[in-house]
Amino acid sequence: MSWSNVKTGEAVSKESSLEIAKNEVKNRIKKLQERHRANLCTLIYGEAKTGKSGIALDTRTKEEIENGTILMVLDFDNGSEPTWRANWDSDPTIEVLNPIVRDEDGYPDLSKTIELAEAFVAIAKDRINEGQHVKFVFDGVDRWLRLCFLVMTEDKRSTQAKFLPILWGNRNKVYEDLMEKITDGLDCDRFFITHVKDVYEGVNNPTPTGKIPNLRSTTMDKMNEVLEITRKDIGKKSVYTARVQDSKRQPTMVNKEFSFLTIDNGKVDWVSITELQEGIL
Repeated sequence: MSWSNVKTGEAVSKESSLEIAKNEVKNRIKKLQERHRANLCTLIYGEAKTGKSGIALDTRTKEEIENGTILMVLDFDNGSEPTWRANWDSDPTIEVLNPIVRDEDGYPDLSKTIELAEAFVAIAKDRINEGQHVKFVFDGVDRWLRLCFLVMTEDKRSTQAKFLPILWGNRNKVYEDLMEKITDGLDCDRFFITHVKDVYEGVNNPTPTGKIPNLRSTTMDKMNEVLEITRKDIGKKSVYTARVQDSKRQPTMVNKEFSFLTIDNGKVDWVSITELQEGIL
């Protein structure tokens, strides 16, 4: 029996195939052991206009910026570009892409959108493989999930989705394929931004009982750190806070709060979350 060597396309024996696999295992273990810390895989969620994109754009230390770390932002929600231009002076080391492609009638073209999004992720992977330091942001997970419903509709103008189980599976696969190219495929810090959705109880008269991140539970399962972002207004003063909801590496930090932005009568004070920048959250 023989297998094909993926790199050369040549047939190899079972024993040779095992040796190739063993070397790959050793290389992966060595690479992990040489890494100075585990990569972040962080969810940032909250209501609209609470500073989520600002936190994600501020995830590099001063030293990382000086050393050329690239921050790549896949911006499905158009939330990062305004923040990048206004507060980072269109810094060229921050690369922002809205991958959504629309047809001549203005409707989203899902296939072309996926092609651009996957190309952006592939560029990040190439850079990492070449030894460049990259951090990656996915802004608008809920918007991406909503776009994936297009695989369930009759046509682009339809307002009705088909609810056959197989079509739900198709939607989930489209969603998961892109998400896993980032969560599982990029060897770098990754940050995901989403809004919240209401949770309801009751059947005949559903009553909202709270809010949770707007994404699939499979994505939530992959997050190692979760930050809940809130805003509190007192008169003319607004305080924006990030609460650590979960942290696999630092469980002692769970429920710790960071007041990262204060706007008081027109005066703006931004405080970076150094624990997030340094990857010790």
